[in-house]
Amino acid sequence: MPRINVNIAYQRMSADSFDFLSHQDLHPEFYFSGTDVDRLEKDVILNFRNEVHERNYVSTLHAPFFDLNIGARDSQICRVSFERQIWALEVASILKSEIVVIHPGYGPWVLGHKFNAWLARAEKYLIRLVEHAASLNLKIAFENIFDATPEDLARLLELVDHDCAGICLDIGHFNVFNKQPLEKWLETLGDNILEIHLHDNDGSADQHLAIGDGNIDYKPLMEWYNSRPGEGRPVLTLELPHRTHVIKSVNILKSWFS
Repeated sequence: MPRINVNIAYQRMSADSFDFLSHQDLHPEFYFSGTDVDRLEKDVILNFRNEVHERNYVSTLHAPFFDLNIGARDSQICRVSFERQIWALEVASILKSEIVVIHPGYGPWVLGHKFNAWLARAEKYLIRLVEHAASLNLKIAFENIFDATPEDLARLLELVDHDCAGICLDIGHFNVFNKQPLEKWLETLGDNILEIHLHDNDGSADQHLAIGDGNIDYKPLMEWYNSRPGEGRPVLTLELPHRTHVIKSVNILKSWFS
C-alpha cells in the first residue's frame, strides 16, 4: 500500500485531526491561506514541526492560491503571489515537507487563452521560485487547474528546466476541464508527475467528493501508477473536506493496491 497524504487546512490542524491521520496511517498535506500567512507566528509552525517529528509524518505542503497569479498583468499581484509562494517554501523547509504544490494562476477565464503572454510575465518569478526550492532541497509541483490540455504545463516545465520542478496532477480538475484523454496527459507529463490529488466529481464542478461518489474513471490512472517503478510513483494526496469521505476513499484505494 503506497503512502497516502490528506490535505489539511490550518483551521483543522488540531491534536484531534492529527490523531485521526495517525490512526488511519495517513500523512498530512499542510495548507495555509494568504490570511494564515499574515497571522501565523513562527512558534505555531515550530509546534507543527514537532507534530511531524513525533508522529513520523512524511508531509507535503500546498501553497496559498486564492486570488494569486504569478503571471498577472498587474505587477503588484505578481509580486505578492511570488512572496506568498516563497513563504510556502520556507515553511515547507521548516516542516521537512517533500513537495510544495503551487497553483500557477493562469486559466482561460483569467487570460483569454493568452498563455504566451502569461508565461513571459511569470518567467522571472517561476525561475526564482524553482531555484529557491532547489536551495532548500524541496520539489515544486505545479498543479493543473483550468487546463484543457497538458501542453501549457509541459511548456512551463521546459521554461524552468530544473530537476526539482514537476507537476501535481489533480484528477478532479482534469475531469471538469480537460479536452483530451487521460492517456494523453500521462504520456505528456507522466515522468514529471510528482503528486496526484485524488477526489471525485460528476464533471459539472470541482465538488471534492469521495472516490466513487462521482463519475471519474480511475482505472487508467491506477494502471499507469502501478506500472511505474517504486521510486517513480507520485505521492497520492486526498483532497476531501469530511473524514467519512477520507475513510471511504482510503478503503477504496486499499482495494486497488491489495
